[in-house]
Amino acid sequence: MRATKTTLFIGVLCLCILVNVLLSKFPNTTDVPQTIDGLYCNVKTKISFSTITQNSTNFENRSDEEVLPKGSLENSVSYNSCAVVSSSHGLMLHTYGREIDAHDAVLRFNCAPTETFEEFVGSRTDIRLINTRIPGRACKKEFLNDSIAMFNREITVVRNFDAVRLAPRGIDTKKDRFRVFENLKEFGRTHPNRTMPFILIPDFGKDIATELGRFCIATGKCKKTDKSPSTGMFGVVMMLHLCNWVYVYEILPSNKDSTNLRYYYDEKAKNLKTTGGFHSFSQEKQYIRTLSLTSDQDIANTGVALLKGLNKVRCD
Repeated sequence: MRATKTTLFIGVLCLCILVNVLLSKFPNTTDVPQTIDGLYCNVKTKISFSTITQNSTNFENRSDEEVLPKGSLENSVSYNSCAVVSSSHGLMLHTYGREIDAHDAVLRFNCAPTETFEEFVGSRTDIRLINTRIPGRACKKEFLNDSIAMFNREITVVRNFDAVRLAPRGIDTKKDRFRVFENLKEFGRTHPNRTMPFILIPDFGKDIATELGRFCIATGKCKKTDKSPSTGMFGVVMMLHLCNWVYVYEILPSNKDSTNLRYYYDEKAKNLKTTGGFHSFSQEKQYIRTLSLTSDQDIANTGVALLKGLNKVRCD
């Protein structure tokens, strides 16, 4: 009898140890409220949006400091109604041009053009969010052209996921595999009259990734992934911080596009959609869909989702 009790005690003890190990391995799912207001509060309190500025740290290298703007983006602009315009081919199945241009601010991504596509995507661009391949490997010709609107008469922001980091004495670029910071320094030397882009702090991307993982575990609506958030997800969350209302165009796809094309500005065979990749697209879509004030049926019909800006969110 004593042996049986001892065996039972040891079994319970092992089970408790196993439970503690599992709880320490996985995040506390109660950290993610499953209500829409709770999710908005998570964005507001757990994702710290800001941009690197000249006064972010003590710079030993003057040329590094000159790459950065004096003021931060979040303290420079604020809007009521904003449009986040994807580069999806699905936009060619709608004529949202005038509607998009009617917003107070329009965000576009990377090298997405407007010329000849105005009827579908509008003509205005107020903010352009680019990944770290620009201008090193993508749309370099447009980036260096002072005579066109793209990158000139727009606010340009660099998506940053731990590539450009603040260090005690300046900038740490050890993880900057696309040399974005060096490219911007060279650009500053060759185009001294151009306004330098804003660069997001690296923690902004890390915070988004953490929140996506927390959301998937808590709700069971998606699978947690180690892939980094896409530039599109960066843009949506950034605009939630800058705008009262955010209209997202074809990031949550409508059911209108039966093609297998990716971008609205490229209808060649090489532009076919691919699955997987480097980014957490399926998790992002589920997250944005859950935040949306628009019904699933309306999103399916229109490809447009309305989100509430964080200024409109009241958190305890």
